[in-house]
Parts: sequence; structure tokens; C-alpha cells
Amino acid sequence: MNYYREFLFVFIFVFQMAPAQTEQDRKEAEIINIQKEIVAKLTGHKPIKGKKKLKSRASNSERKVTADFLFNSLKDIGIKPEKHAYNVKDKNGNIFKGVNIYANIPSTNRSDEYVIIAAHYDTVEDSPGALHNATGIAIAYYAAMKIAELEERNRNFIVVFFDHWKSNMVGTRMFTKKIKDKKYKIHSMHRFDYIGWDNDEDRAIEMLASSLSLESLYRLESPVPIYKREVATPESRFFANFGFETVTLTAELKNADNSPYVRQSEDKYTTVNFKYLASTTDIVYGVMKSLAE
Repeated sequence: MNYYREFLFVFIFVFQMAPAQTEQDRKEAEIINIQKEIVAKLTGHKPIKGKKKLKSRASNSERKVTADFLFNSLKDIGIKPEKHAYNVKDKNGNIFKGVNIYANIPSTNRSDEYVIIAAHYDTVEDSPGALHNATGIAIAYYAAMKIAELEERNRNFIVVFFDHWKSNMVGTRMFTKKIKDKKYKIHSMHRFDYIGWDNDEDRAIEMLASSLSLESLYRLESPVPIYKREVATPESRFFANFGFETVTLTAELKNADNSPYVRQSEDKYTTVNFKYLASTTDIVYGVMKSLAE
């Protein structure tokens, strides 16, 4: 009889726990399926258009194909994308012609405040750019998709994919100038890069936040360790110069738990830890959802 009771107790306990575990598995699988398709096409693991496969996202033609793909990917999930084209010359006479892809996800209560979700899409020459930065694109894309599905949004959101990161962040500079000139009221800018390598399998991330309140948002949503980045990135310094609150999210760069293949030909789709990418993405979406409430 005691054996029967113990067996029944274990059966009921497992039965009660199963739905929660199944839901978490379902969520992770959804994120992974979506992000694998994005990363595969951006890195040449799968054709991005017709039979065309990208070797990198560095040349003018490759970046144009990538921009069109990102534009159509946003359009396919019901978000109205736009192209922010620029043609500028630096002080040395170098001309930069590129396109940022962005979309406004409007609030449902006429808010004048904006949250920006961002990642750059170009690479160095001959690098497929999986971790740097197809993974950042995949995070921003998924978060934007889920934010757009919310019935209520108490802030506006902008998802933007920057061109010309490798060329002194020209795309980032031009887009930031654009929103500054339009006098958008920016709540915060959230940027993602280098996510997808987790050698010690702790799913930890590294964060640089310009304020304690932003840092706290991520820590509240995160079931994994978040390490504080001590050194400002060029992008975070640039955003701060415009007076914007910012967050930069990466893998554990300070703990050397990052891909050894970044900016190399081996920065491929096959090196990406998609479970780690999904875990980080879920944290990001949790933060974005809280900012929408």
C-alpha cells in the first residue's frame, strides 16, 4: 500500500510539472525555428534569394540583397518597414552609400515615447558574420515580431537594422541623427551583438546599461547570470552623446566566453548555439514587453 501511495504521488507530481516544462520547451522551439531561418539566410547556410547564397554582407551588392531580405522579412510579419537611405562623405573624402532598414511599431495609446531595438547587419569582407551579427539581427527581429502582436502597447517601438557598422558606424550615425532631427522622445535604445557562443553553457550574458533602472529591467527578467560590462562600446558612447539612455547586450566578452571566429571566415551558422540565442532572446522580449505595459 505504501509503495502504491508513493508511486501515485510521484505520478501526480510529474503530471503537474509536465505542462510548465512543455510550455517552456514550446516557447524555446518557436524562437529557435524562427531564428535558425534568419541566421541561415544571412550567413549563406541557405539561399537568401532564389539560389543566391551570401558569402558575407560586406560588398555593396551583398548589403543590398541583405537589406531587401530584412525589409521583406519585416513586411512578412505584418510590420511596415521603411528604407533609410544615405549618401555621405567623411572628412577624408570617402563616400558611404547605404540603407538602414527600420519599422515603427506604434503605441496603442498615442504615446510620444519610443523604444529602439537595434542591431547592425553588415560584416567584414569574407566573413559570413553569424555571431557578428546575424544573431543580433535575429534577436531584434523576434522581439519586434512579438511586440507587434501585443494588443496594447503603451510606448512606440522602432526596430532598426544598421548598415555600415564596419565603416565607423556610418549607418548608426545617420539614423541617430535622423531621429534626433525629428525630435523623437527616446526612452531607450537597446543594441544586440555577439550573442550565440556559450562554451561554458551557463547562458550568461554581458550588459552595459546607461542607468540603473535599465539594468534592473534586464536583471528582473533574467534567470541566468548577467555580467556588468565596465568598458563603454563606441556605439554606447555615440548614443550617450545624443543624450539617449542605452543598453548593449553581448555574450561574456569580459570572461572570454565568445566565439574565436568573429570577423573571420569561420564565423558560420554551424557555430551558433541556438539554445543560448533563444534564452537571451526570451530575456530581451520580456524586457520589451514590460516596457510596452
